[in-house]
Amino acid sequence: MSLPLPWLDATTPIRDGMVHWPDNAPVHIKKTLSIATGAAANVTEVSMSAHTGTHVDAPLHFTADAGDSTTIDLARLMGPARVVGIADPHSISLAEVQQLEIEPGARLLFRTRISDSEWSTMPFQPDFVALDADAARHLRDRGVVCVGVDYLSVGKADTHHTLLDAGICVIEGLALQHIVPGEYEMLCLPLKIVDSDGAPARVLLRPL
Repeated sequence: MSLPLPWLDATTPIRDGMVHWPDNAPVHIKKTLSIATGAAANVTEVSMSAHTGTHVDAPLHFTADAGDSTTIDLARLMGPARVVGIADPHSISLAEVQQLEIEPGARLLFRTRISDSEWSTMPFQPDFVALDADAARHLRDRGVVCVGVDYLSVGKADTHHTLLDAGICVIEGLALQHIVPGEYEMLCLPLKIVDSDGAPARVLLRPL
């Protein structure tokens, strides 16, 4: 009996000063206590937006009085997932997603040209490859339960509404630089933060 393949980490490391959405809080990581300066232990302070690096959007992100990050359906973030290579350098278009065979309950993670670089250490890229609204509606209508992208946003407000209002989990900021398109088992666990519209997450993928 063959052993299962190892888990691959698809999580963007959180670093001091890393890229962030322009109107969100910047990322600051600093030692408040240090053994090197005589303290008994090292203690780190982290200050950042909930939408930093790899994270999951909560329904509250675009709808007042909707569910916060504690209400995210974890069942939609664990199980079989497909990493899909996107050829279009401008957007994840309806034409491209219509070519996919999609079964109800599918989890789709889109790898775009953004993953050809270590984007988290670079300046913000306003021309990132976003999911078009009509493509989002197609995924919703096909019964997709989770959509993941490799930059800080899945797309414009209407794209977010289409997905989140339908209960589709949205993972943003995936680290797919070393992940090839194909079928995987996914574990994605967002932090349980009360009243937050999003939560940083650790995402692991294991080839199937």
